[in-house]
Amino acid sequence: MHINYVTIKSTMKIPIVDQEDNIIGYKEREETTREDIRRIVTLNIFNEKDEVLIAKRHATKKLDPNMWGPAVEGTVDEGYDYDATVVKEAEEEVGLKNIRPVFYRKLFYENAIARRFVSFYSVRIDSSEKLSLQEDEVAEIKWVNLPDLEKWAKEKPGDFLLSFPLKLEIIKEMYETQS
Repeated sequence: MHINYVTIKSTMKIPIVDQEDNIIGYKEREETTREDIRRIVTLNIFNEKDEVLIAKRHATKKLDPNMWGPAVEGTVDEGYDYDATVVKEAEEEVGLKNIRPVFYRKLFYENAIARRFVSFYSVRIDSSEKLSLQEDEVAEIKWVNLPDLEKWAKEKPGDFLLSFPLKLEIIKEMYETQS
């Protein structure tokens, strides 16, 4: 039996949560507003050279097209928790299988376009590992060392997600705890 994943994904609802991250309902992704608090995951991928993998979002993405951000990021869907979502997204977006991401921290943030609880994870892989991009999500990936990433984000903040300053701080914290 062949299942049309695109159809299933487009009808998948996402949990809407309160300020304490308790589920208060579900909505179709397209029906959510800025006031709805969503759950997302971010996976920071490091290599043996202490570089971090970043990804450029595809031009067709509704939010933040052509912007750089964490290599793996995704919304928690109905029926999933944070831990299951990060593993699913890593396989979908960059082709990482059988990983064991390490939970780092969960926090709430809001900006002009969104309110989110985000759970941050990390994983270390070999830079020679073959990655395969989900073409409708990820346009490009790049390994970058932390000083170069900080310089780039400072000099050209418009290249990055609106939420990237917060995510860069978490990358720096993770880097310091792993080194």
